[in-house]
Amino acid sequence: MIPIGMIDALPFGNSRRVRNANKFTELKASIAIRGVIQSVLLRPAADRFEIIAGYGRWLACLELGLTEIPALIKPLSDEEALEHQMEENLNREDLNIIDECKAVQQLSAFYNGDRQAIADRLAWTMKKVNERIEILKCCDEVLEAVTNGTITVGHAMILAPFSTKLQQGTLSKILTEKWTVSYLRERASKGQQNLALAKFDTAACNTCPHNSAAQSGLFGLEDQKAACSQPNCFKEKTASWLEIRKAELTEQYGTVLLIQQIDESDRNTVDSLVVGEEQFSVGCQACEKRVVLIDDRLGRALGSTYENQCIDNLCFSKCVSALTSPTPIIENEELLVAALENELGNTTPTISTETAPLKAKKAKTEVSCVVPKKVIETNKAMLRQTSVDLLMPQECFQLAMTYAALKRLTSNYKSINKELSNPNRFEDTFKAALRLNVSDLKAEIQNITLHLASIESDQTINITNMMIDNITFAADAKAVAVAKWIPTKEILSEYTIGSLSALCIKAGVDKAMDSKKEGGFSTASSAGKGKFVDAILAAEFDWSGFAPDEYIALIK
Repeated sequence: MIPIGMIDALPFGNSRRVRNANKFTELKASIAIRGVIQSVLLRPAADRFEIIAGYGRWLACLELGLTEIPALIKPLSDEEALEHQMEENLNREDLNIIDECKAVQQLSAFYNGDRQAIADRLAWTMKKVNERIEILKCCDEVLEAVTNGTITVGHAMILAPFSTKLQQGTLSKILTEKWTVSYLRERASKGQQNLALAKFDTAACNTCPHNSAAQSGLFGLEDQKAACSQPNCFKEKTASWLEIRKAELTEQYGTVLLIQQIDESDRNTVDSLVVGEEQFSVGCQACEKRVVLIDDRLGRALGSTYENQCIDNLCFSKCVSALTSPTPIIENEELLVAALENELGNTTPTISTETAPLKAKKAKTEVSCVVPKKVIETNKAMLRQTSVDLLMPQECFQLAMTYAALKRLTSNYKSINKELSNPNRFEDTFKAALRLNVSDLKAEIQNITLHLASIESDQTINITNMMIDNITFAADAKAVAVAKWIPTKEILSEYTIGSLSALCIKAGVDKAMDSKKEGGFSTASSAGKGKFVDAILAAEFDWSGFAPDEYIALIK
């Protein structure tokens, strides 16, 4: 039971956007009579708690003036908390389809627009995910009409591809003239698209019989604006243009999302003024959470791009806060004690601040960055091989691997050595065995071999992570691992242009290029990824002793 006054909302709020007023009234009445039956989910936050799931129950208790609430407390990261919250809301029976769409939108930011990952996480079909994302193309008025039940999802799906202005005008006619879905589909199929707003090459449209401009001057008609009377053809050509445009933008950003996939409240424009020069140049530019959004709605906004969009609200807030509220660090511990004594009223400090003034320096903030998954996997593969090279010659390593493999085949085995009595997972068993001396390990292997008649068991093993986790068992592991990292064309091509720029700035390649030719680095980075990679490899720069931060971070 947790006091209500010790509970706060999560920094990113509740993912449930709409609450049924009648249901909430019923919930309050039930709590007033029976109390809270199902515990809310909280996570520790300093000396207080933050609510993850059970907002309705919490709010009801607040309104009823209750002093405590039953709670399950779990230490969760921001990402885990968001997942728990969304799962709680998505499993509600009264969750409407627009709430589902908004949840998918939040997950799009979480999974960088990976629709398959969203489908897997929700145990939905790809068709269902695609439908929810398609509906999000609708303007707010259309979405509200679906929520209120004045139009159906079928109406919304037909309206989705069109411009906001056309959606709003058509919605009014649907409501006043009671258009059915089939009638709306028929009307939409006859809609003309203004060719002046087309993004694709319209040269072939000039001689197309479906171009209304061909009717100009015929039978006394006034000059006609060029408009396509074949909406399907217009949409197909637009879709092809969008794919080409997305491919161009992918080189720079890595992730290109459609604008309706990310809610406006879940994205922020990031630049050096907002988060600081260092964070932006070597953190944000290399981060896969920095994306570009492209508008695929038909109309004047079609093809509009919104660059440098951060889709990690929590990280963005922390970076902004770190820039605007630096924490001073007192360089001398004795001076810090003296300063505290003064503040508490001690008029005779042990050290005079007149002769030894306190020196505060700006706290060095850690650069935040979510590195692209392909880069991480390449780094892991490289470090795994480095670990093999370092550990294989050691007899203890080979014996530890043998023991862990045998242990995995047994159940209820009681080890001779107490250091091996607790681990159950293959990785933990291997790590514990690796720290024993050779003679003890040989005795353990002989003993477990005799025990192989026991019942077999199975566990999941991640050998790559296991090898990397234990690489420091070898002498000079970090130095050897750094020496193994050599930039090749294949490795550099896995980075986006932004993350390549950040990599070069960290290593000092930018200065090497600029010393050879003024502005050389800027010119190379704006020439496209292929040419940029070639320029980096051609630069007169000694990479020895350098490895990327994300590579080093894997060595624990």
